[in-house]
Amino acid sequence: MKTKITSRVLEDITRRLQGARSSDGNGVIVVFNGSNIKLDKKLEYIRSLKGREIKISLAFSFMAEQIIDSKGIIDYINPHKVYKEEDIFILQDILKEYSVLIGPNITINTLSKVSLGMIDSFVPNLIWTFLYKGKKVYLDFTSVKQYLGEETKNTEISNLIASHIKTLKNMGAIEIDEVNFNQVFFKEEGISIKENISESDKKVITENDILSISPGSNLMLPRGTIITPLAKDRAKEKNISIQFK
Repeated sequence: MKTKITSRVLEDITRRLQGARSSDGNGVIVVFNGSNIKLDKKLEYIRSLKGREIKISLAFSFMAEQIIDSKGIIDYINPHKVYKEEDIFILQDILKEYSVLIGPNITINTLSKVSLGMIDSFVPNLIWTFLYKGKKVYLDFTSVKQYLGEETKNTEISNLIASHIKTLKNMGAIEIDEVNFNQVFFKEEGISIKENISESDKKVITENDILSISPGSNLMLPRGTIITPLAKDRAKEKNISIQFK
């Protein structure tokens, strides 16, 4: 562990000297815990964010590296950067580089630690720091509510979990799940989400085209593109801004 920490510190110093570390603060960091419950669709959405000009980086807890396929996730997402447990020592730098944190598989361990202020490991500390600084934090509590794959029948445990979730929400965390995971919006953070359709793609935008676009997006179209009345209605319903090049 000491060797790993030393290595990461030296790498960080090198990046600083080379000016490689971004300072725009508009990135998104996705933190993973040790649970693989219903991750597939969430990973699809996370990867789709890269196509919308959003810088995505990943962070793995110690248990995440042992339990889930972290290498497979890294290969699938192809992130800007990858952070691990030893990066707990560069929290200030991470905070400067990212404005949004997403937790797609929060576990009871992390939930309890953040709720009680016991931030003695990387991911809980990262979530606490983002909340403390008033940054956007989106958390999926599915893994907590379905511990070992099923919900508990123990009323006391259920109440305890609900209490911890309520505490995190009161701290500023926004709850998401598999159903509304793609409702994570970044417009208020100043991160531009653009759905681009080139001139070679379409001259007519239909209702089906709008239905396939994420709510809250900015749709950039070539001048002269025809938008059907139904497409306009759906765009209004989904709060999609339509602009022409």
